[in-house]
Amino acid sequence: MKNIIFDIGNVLLNFQPDVYLDKYYDKQTKEDLMMIIFSSDEWELLDLGNLMIDDVIRVLCERYPHYKNEITFVLKTWTNMLTPIKENVDIVYKLKENGYKLYLLSNFHYEAIQTMFDKYDFFNLFDGEVISGFEHMMKPNYKIFELLLDRYDLKASECLFIDDMAGNIAIAHTCGIDGIHLGLDVVLEDELKERNII
Repeated sequence: MKNIIFDIGNVLLNFQPDVYLDKYYDKQTKEDLMMIIFSSDEWELLDLGNLMIDDVIRVLCERYPHYKNEITFVLKTWTNMLTPIKENVDIVYKLKENGYKLYLLSNFHYEAIQTMFDKYDFFNLFDGEVISGFEHMMKPNYKIFELLLDRYDLKASECLFIDDMAGNIAIAHTCGIDGIHLGLDVVLEDELKERNII
């Protein structure tokens, strides 16, 4: 194994919108905003890089005018919830020190990922990335995995992919890439030790 490929949300950065919304809104408003924003087609179009944040604010505020202020606030501030998962970021440093090549493969908005790259220095450790918002395709489309392999001339059999979604791991397997499904009760360090990677 030579190349370790990381998803970002809930692997390197916390992404818990329900917890974030709890800070500001009552239960009903939170549930409504979860549906209106984070379950919307527009949210997926952000991941695909086909819309920008201001576009989505305009569309959703027109659709749900009674939540105009809330929609605007959440979409202007949601990246504040993206805080590092320290134990996993520490592993990134360890893997780099041990000579592994590191890559990012993530569904992430174009504008938001730029903010994260500027905000957190550990992203400088990565040797390359394929981000949905730049590529106009997203997981679980197998083509985005193939794009990463082709762009950086990687052998699938030498790659390990870490993601919080089981479906994405399944697609990685079809491309010949080993994977770790980082579910709620899975400790990344333990999984890597079992594979003799750290």
